[in-house]
Amino acid sequence: MNLIIGGGVHEHGRNCFYIRSDINYIVDCGVMRGADYPFPHLSRSDISSAEYLFLTHSHEDHTGAFDWLTGHGFRGTVIGSEETLKQISGYENCVTLSKNSSRLNLGELTVRYGRSGHCVGSLWYDIRTKSSKALFSGDYCENSCFNVDKIRGVEADIAVIDCAFGNFYYVRAAQEKQILDFAQNVLKTGNLLLPVPKNGRAVDLISLFSMIDCNISIDEKLYNFFSDLPADGYWVNKSVIKKINENLYRDCLNYKRTAFFLADAQLFSDEGRRAAESVLNSGGSVLFTGHADKGGEAEKLISRGTGKYIPYNAHMCKLDADRLASENKFKKVVYFHS
Repeated sequence: MNLIIGGGVHEHGRNCFYIRSDINYIVDCGVMRGADYPFPHLSRSDISSAEYLFLTHSHEDHTGAFDWLTGHGFRGTVIGSEETLKQISGYENCVTLSKNSSRLNLGELTVRYGRSGHCVGSLWYDIRTKSSKALFSGDYCENSCFNVDKIRGVEADIAVIDCAFGNFYYVRAAQEKQILDFAQNVLKTGNLLLPVPKNGRAVDLISLFSMIDCNISIDEKLYNFFSDLPADGYWVNKSVIKKINENLYRDCLNYKRTAFFLADAQLFSDEGRRAAESVLNSGGSVLFTGHADKGGEAEKLISRGTGKYIPYNAHMCKLDADRLASENKFKKVVYFHS
């Protein structure tokens, strides 16, 4: 078995991993914004010989290169959750993983999978063939508001594990306190803009903001996301959904400042940049809680000091990754997102 790293190691983005074995397959195919060449480093021959593509979740650094992949010869079967496969609508050869099971048998290739705790639709994979055993954590977090099936007791020749926080060790309660303290201070005199991924830590942060006496506003993309959020409790606990709904639909009062949540984590859009400018010009602030892409608007505002950066964990750090490895039997570990 050989692991070919198409991207995602020693960089944040472009996540793509190729297993060359008795059965060849790919896990994720992301892009990396800000890079001169944003696509995975895979050869056409490898791409065309891959029988399967496993997608861990819908974020573009894991799925954004799908059209590029098919354009370079991929004709295999795509496997993922229903929510993730919506990102590649139009490709017919797909297998949707059932919520009522944790296993899939594809003849000489078998898969065990579980929720990774990162966003709606996010999964980890334990993939086995006659001559290979590999674990892919996907973006993984055991203490988010998303439900997680913890990876325990897995034996693998190689494990590709999320380590986005690197050597930065976080304490979730301390992160939350820092965010709340900053937000409450800003909201005394101005409004606060929080650019977030549509499907991800917005769930955690809006739930957290139930502790602040302020108005909460979301944009149309987030409104549609929360309107479509499954109420069955599979991806997000019902109690968390209830708290979010109470936050989003409580009465807005003119005399209170507002926390605006915008589904544009990097401020790529003109709308996002205008929103940031408006909030800053009126005496408010912009709070970023995730990775800022190189050369993007988020990075520019943070570097100028006009945007505040307080990391909020939706991934693992090295300590988490090593702890996870200790709970399993991995012969070799490769850290990605770091």
